[in-house]
Amino acid sequence: MRIRAAVLACTAVVMILAAADRPSRIYVTGAPETPSGAEAAAFQQVPAPAIGFRANEAQATTAPWIDSNAWRFQRGIQKANYAKLPAGSAALAAAEAFTYGVDAILNPDPADAQELGKMLRFLKALEQPPLPAMSNIAVVDDHSAAMDEVLNMLTRRNLLYRVVSAPDRKADLTVQLGAKDFPRDSVQNPSDFAARVRARLGDDRRLVRLYGTSTTIARLTGDGKHARLFLLTYGRGRGGGGGGGQQSIRIRVLGTYQPVRFAGYGAAESAKLVDVENPGNNSTEFSVPAFNTLAVVDLDAVSTVIESTRSARDFDLNPDPQSPEWTHAPRVVAERDYLAQPIAGAPTEIRSRWTKQYLYLLYICPYDTLNLKPDPKPAEETPRLWNWEVAEAFIGSDYEHIGRYKEFQVSPQSEWVDLDIDRDNQAGQEGMKWNSGYTVKGRIDAQAKIWYGEMRIPFKAIDPRPPQEGRELRIGLYRIAGVEPKKYYAWRPTGQTSFHVPQAFGTLRLR
Repeated sequence: MRIRAAVLACTAVVMILAAADRPSRIYVTGAPETPSGAEAAAFQQVPAPAIGFRANEAQATTAPWIDSNAWRFQRGIQKANYAKLPAGSAALAAAEAFTYGVDAILNPDPADAQELGKMLRFLKALEQPPLPAMSNIAVVDDHSAAMDEVLNMLTRRNLLYRVVSAPDRKADLTVQLGAKDFPRDSVQNPSDFAARVRARLGDDRRLVRLYGTSTTIARLTGDGKHARLFLLTYGRGRGGGGGGGQQSIRIRVLGTYQPVRFAGYGAAESAKLVDVENPGNNSTEFSVPAFNTLAVVDLDAVSTVIESTRSARDFDLNPDPQSPEWTHAPRVVAERDYLAQPIAGAPTEIRSRWTKQYLYLLYICPYDTLNLKPDPKPAEETPRLWNWEVAEAFIGSDYEHIGRYKEFQVSPQSEWVDLDIDRDNQAGQEGMKWNSGYTVKGRIDAQAKIWYGEMRIPFKAIDPRPPQEGRELRIGLYRIAGVEPKKYYAWRPTGQTSFHVPQAFGTLRLR
C-alpha cells in the first residue's frame, strides 16, 4: 500500500509508505496536498478511534469498549475523513488507517503535530510490497443496523472475516443472519453472537489468537510465503509487555512461520519477540515486547517437514552430495539462527535417505573459518563436542512425551557423540551412557570451504517400530559453526538461545 502523508507542522512532510493490500494516502488538514471540494466530499466521515468504559455495554472497569473504525473499513469504506480528532488520538487514527489500507484525511488537534509526525515516520519505515488480507470467516452483509454491531464485535474479538454478498464455500465458516446457526434474534446480544461465531469456527481454526489483552485488534495479511501481522492497540497506555502497566501480549498464529522482523511504535530499540515456538497443530506462538499504539510482525512461512527417500539397499558412508545415493535426495536448508535471525553467507543443507535398517543424514556446511578440536579421536565418543564445529540431529518418536528424544552429532573430523535426552526427567535420562550404534563420517573440502558430515543411525535406536513409508518422526536439525562469535544454524528456529526446545522440532517423513 502506498500512503502519501503530510504532517501538520511548520513544514509539510510528504511520505510514500506501504502497508496492507491496496494503495492508500493519508493527508493532514491544512497541508497543501489535502483534498478539497468534490475530491474531499468523497471521503466518508468516521469517528475518532478511542476506548471507554460503558457500564451499559461492557463490564465497567474490567471490559473496555473500543471505538474502532476497523469494521467500517472491512465493510468497504476506502476513503475516511477523521474530521475532528481530540488531542491524543491523531497517531492512533493514522495507525488505524495504515493498518487497514484506507485513504484518510486527518484533522488533528495542533498539540498532536509532533506525535503524528513521529507516527508517520514510523509507518514509512514499514514500507513493503502489499499482501492480501487473510480471513477464513465469510460474513454475508444484509446492510442492517444489526450487522454493524456484528462486524464490530467480530473485529474486536479478532475473528478474521471478509464481507461477502452471498455464502462463500471457500470460507471455513459463513455467517448469515437468519441461517440455522445464526438466527436473527441471536444478534440482540452482540457479545454472545461473537461467542457463537467463535464456537462454530473452533479455536483451532482461528487465524490469530491474542492472550493478555482485551484492547488490541489484529489484522493478518499474507500470500502463503510471507505474512504480516498488525497489532493495533486502543488501550490506555496502548502497549503490550508492560507499556501502560498492561501485561505482555502472547500471540498464536495459525500456520508455521518464523518471525523475521518486529517493529513496535515506542518500543525499545533492542526490543524483539521472545519465546517463539511452534507447539504443533500448525501454529506459531510468540510474545510481543512493550510497544505503543501499533506493532507489526513480519513472518516467513517455514517448511515443517524434511522428507527421506527410501534406498533399496544399505550403502557405505560417503559424504559426497554428487554420489548416486545423495544426488536426488530430498533436502532442506538452515539459513537462520535459533532466534530466526538471518545468517550471512550460504546456508547449511541437510539431505536424508532411509533403508529397512538405517536412517541416513548428510550435512553440507559452507564455512568461513573452521573451529576444529585439536587431537581428534574419531574412534571414541567425544564429550562436549558441541564446543567445536559440529552438525546435530535431535530425533524423537514419542509424540505424547516430546521431551524424550535422541541427540546425534558429527564433526568435520568424523568425531561423534550420541545422547539420550529426557527434558521432563533429566535425572532419569541416560545421556552419554546411551549407545545407539550409529556411525559417522566427515570430510573437509578446504578449496571450496565446505565440510560434509554423514550419519547412519539404526532405526531401532530412535523408534521401536520398524520403518515404513509414510511414518513420521519428530526432528530438529542444527549446526554450530566457527569461532566466537559462533553461528548457530537452525532449520526450524527455536526462539531461545538453545537447540533443546522440542516444541520447535519439525517432522521427518519417510517416503
